[in-house]
Amino acid sequence: MNTPPITNNVSTKPISDDKQSKEPYSYNKHFLNSSIKYKNYEELDGKGRTLPVDAIGVVGRFYISEEDHCLIFFSEDSTKVVTPILNYKYTQWATETQSLTMGNTHVEMGQLVLVGGGIQNTPKSYQGSCLNRGYIVDMASFGVRLLPESDLYLYKQKF
Repeated sequence: MNTPPITNNVSTKPISDDKQSKEPYSYNKHFLNSSIKYKNYEELDGKGRTLPVDAIGVVGRFYISEEDHCLIFFSEDSTKVVTPILNYKYTQWATETQSLTMGNTHVEMGQLVLVGGGIQNTPKSYQGSCLNRGYIVDMASFGVRLLPESDLYLYKQKF
């Protein structure tokens, strides 16, 4: 019997298919045509290792866009709405609860988080659905930290 994986007592599966961990990564299916953007960073490395990323982070919140039903990330420090590019191997979507599991961390929509990666202009080579916001945050690692709302003021300071 095939059942979805269980993490933090929540049944998880990507938005497009419930066999994410068993099926091979498909650029067209999981990046171009999906409303949640995944990259297989280990495939990019060519040797089964996740590519190193800069030690930077972005504070914000994940949401599902009401306009096009795409996963978006609102950056609290820059106030930009960006398309998150998630690590295919370490991130799963729970359709029933509309939440992400990144590594071993369960993230609710609208919850304040610090994620690894940096905001950049959407590369011209990135084509497909949900890439029309002008910016992406490339999350090659699965590092995410849940932040208390009381710390939000720390990330809105101007130096």
